[in-house]
Amino acid sequence: MKEVASFVILGSSSGFPQAHRASSGYLLKVGNSCSLIDCGGGVTSSFLRTGIDPLSVDRIFISHTHPDHVCELPLFIQLVYLKGRTKKLDIYVPSEFEKIFNQYLNAVYLFKERMPFELKVIGYEHGFEFYGNFSLEAFDTKHLIRYSEEVEKMKLPNKMQCHLFVINASARKILYSADIDSFDDVKDHLNGCHYAIIESTHIDLNEFLKAAPDFEVNRYILTHLGNPQEVEEIRSAIKKSGLKNIDLAEDGLELPL
Repeated sequence: MKEVASFVILGSSSGFPQAHRASSGYLLKVGNSCSLIDCGGGVTSSFLRTGIDPLSVDRIFISHTHPDHVCELPLFIQLVYLKGRTKKLDIYVPSEFEKIFNQYLNAVYLFKERMPFELKVIGYEHGFEFYGNFSLEAFDTKHLIRYSEEVEKMKLPNKMQCHLFVINASARKILYSADIDSFDDVKDHLNGCHYAIIESTHIDLNEFLKAAPDFEVNRYILTHLGNPQEVEEIRSAIKKSGLKNIDLAEDGLELPL
């Protein structure tokens, strides 16, 4: 029997915090199991607003370490601790962040040794694959390459890791772009997608609208949205294009799979 599955948008804001949108956060629901994808500002409260039980989250995948994608990860851990979690929680982070995040947990007094559940932080890189009642594969994007000069000059250990995720759940393919350098970062992964959730901040909108019909995508969802004026400009451009399979993300939107 096919498990009931959906993809929920918990936060759809761009990197600039907004009063009416949480920052990046998404939830893959397959049966009774949930996987949180990114955990930016306001995502923890989104669980409370949507009525989704945070204890249903079995694992977390972080695409990259910009604050609007990761800043509430410690707060989410605190939330499930205070709610009495006892089952294991796996957190997948870019490998450059694994050691640093473990140290950060100690710095904010979220000691893993005192948790009543096993908290496992797992580093991953390009090509990582997860298999359970769904599959997920991570692919590099060029979003963080723009920092290469500073990384080299300051001799930082940063690997500039940012990943998009290709998910297969309930016989549906979903692309989550996370943050990208340009639309070129996702082109090789679009065909066959039931949903392609693509961030709008770092793409050329006109280029995207011109290229979108060339791919076999059932429905595009543009996310990582700016202020209301910027959203209306995007909405107007979509309408003008005549394309019917492009929608804009909203916090709380649940996409059935």
